[in-house]
Amino acid sequence: MDTDTPPRVFMPGYFDIDGEKELRNLTGGILYDRNVALGLRAGGFSVKCFDLDSMPRWVKSVKFPAAARLADAGGDFDVLVTDLGNSALTAGFQDEAGRRGRLTVLVCHHFRAGIEHSFLKKFMYRYTERKVVAGADLLVSNSRHTASKLESMGRSPGDIVLAPPGLNVQPASRPTFRTKPSHLVSVCTVEPRKGITDMVRAFHAAALPDVRFTLAGDTREGSGYTLKVRRLIETLGMSSRITLAGRLSAEGIRNLYESADVFMLLSRWEGYGMAIAEAMSIGLPVISTAAGAIPDLVVNGVNGILVPPGDWRRAAEALERLFGNTSLRKMLAESALETAGEFPSWEETTGKVVSAIKNRLHQPCRG
Repeated sequence: MDTDTPPRVFMPGYFDIDGEKELRNLTGGILYDRNVALGLRAGGFSVKCFDLDSMPRWVKSVKFPAAARLADAGGDFDVLVTDLGNSALTAGFQDEAGRRGRLTVLVCHHFRAGIEHSFLKKFMYRYTERKVVAGADLLVSNSRHTASKLESMGRSPGDIVLAPPGLNVQPASRPTFRTKPSHLVSVCTVEPRKGITDMVRAFHAAALPDVRFTLAGDTREGSGYTLKVRRLIETLGMSSRITLAGRLSAEGIRNLYESADVFMLLSRWEGYGMAIAEAMSIGLPVISTAAGAIPDLVVNGVNGILVPPGDWRRAAEALERLFGNTSLRKMLAESALETAGEFPSWEETTGKVVSAIKNRLHQPCRG
């Protein structure tokens, strides 16, 4: 590599730091990847993105690597940065980088094989995830839980950089607390993994007639799961008390948090839990599940309440406890804000990644 020119990074994903798409289509994982790209550019790297949405529909639908197309898209580069969540689609990129002897970096948010219901998809993701984890030179982990999973797959701790996501909201100066609580909120995409139907059932079962529930996030209108959620809300007679607010702006999300008394997210799996971290940074008490990396953020009975994944009855009991117990709600809110004081900024997170990549550029590649 020419030391007089900036190292060239190639990042295939569902964003483009030089375009407008990232402003309209950000999930937590895509936001993380985008911030890494921006951090690399700020750190002196030349960054080229490739939008996977530009690939033919049939390629995306079957998750076929299409190695020839991927090789052409990348051009010449020194570092490949891919996302574990796209493993089946981007495995061809990693193979091409290995043939060129280029540094390969894999950003790991969560493992799709563990959350898919279809046997075929589980098999496909299990194979491709193990393949790309084994083939990467450097692994970026968003949580201790994810890092432990990578180690269980045979990777050395020395190949893993722990870089939890930064906060997307400005932390509050004091916890959110009202003597007469009336607003429950959640922030997430409407998809099965987030446990939306569990939250609807829990809210319905809780004896909280004066409380309303707002869920903000991409509703993915037209999907079978969204239709299921809307039918459930109507069947339970909760249409006047539960609002699916859709995707909100950053200001809208901040205003939503500040209007809330309790945050709930009953995910079946989380590689980190960015929305949970945001809610805690506003000083909101949290009800969530002991799934994936969530216990890395929420300590049951200390800064929130955890229930088993899928147990909406226990979640209903937790809602009644929090909304009905002033001292408990205040204690958990204060502890949540205190815990959030230790969460990193995006500058700290991307700084770790950039430093790790710079150090690895001078070491032999696995390919």
